[in-house]
Amino acid sequence: MTVFDVLSLGLILLTTLVAMMRGLVGEIASLLCWVVAFIGAKVLTVPVANLAFASMQPQALATSLSFVLVFGALWIVQRLLRALITSALQTIGLGGVNRILGACFGAVKGVIIVTLVVLICTFTDLPKSPMWRNSVTAGMFEQLAMLAVPYLPSFLADKLNSPSV
Repeated sequence: MTVFDVLSLGLILLTTLVAMMRGLVGEIASLLCWVVAFIGAKVLTVPVANLAFASMQPQALATSLSFVLVFGALWIVQRLLRALITSALQTIGLGGVNRILGACFGAVKGVIIVTLVVLICTFTDLPKSPMWRNSVTAGMFEQLAMLAVPYLPSFLADKLNSPSV
C-alpha cells in the first residue's frame, strides 16, 4: 500500500463515519441546505439589498452584504429543520436505519470525492509517479474517473496525462 492508498481509504472511512453519525436524512438535508441557501440567496439578494440597504453606498457592498445575510439566514433555518427531522426519526425508532443508510451514503460520497481528485490529478504528471503506479487502489479510481471523461469538454479530455483515463 502506498500513501495514495492510505489517504484515499482514509478519506472514504472519514466520510463514512461522519455520514453515519449524521444519518442519511442529515446528509441529504445538508446537501440540500447548501443548494437551497445558495439559490435562495441568489434570487433574494437584490430585493433584500433594495429593501434593507437602500441608502448604503456603494451598491455592490449592499448587494454583497445582502447575499451573505440571506444565505446565512436560509442556511440556519434549514439546519434547524434538519435537526427537527432527525430528532423525529430518532423518536419514532428509525435512528438506526437512518445511520446505516447514512454510512452507505457517506461511503459513496467518499468514493466520488476520491474519484474526482484522481480525475483532477490526471491533468498533472502525478499518475506517472511510482507512488501512483504502485498503488493498489489508483487503478480502480482511474476506471471510475473514465466514466466522467465523456462529460468533459474536449479541450480538457485531450489534456489527460494518465494512460488509463
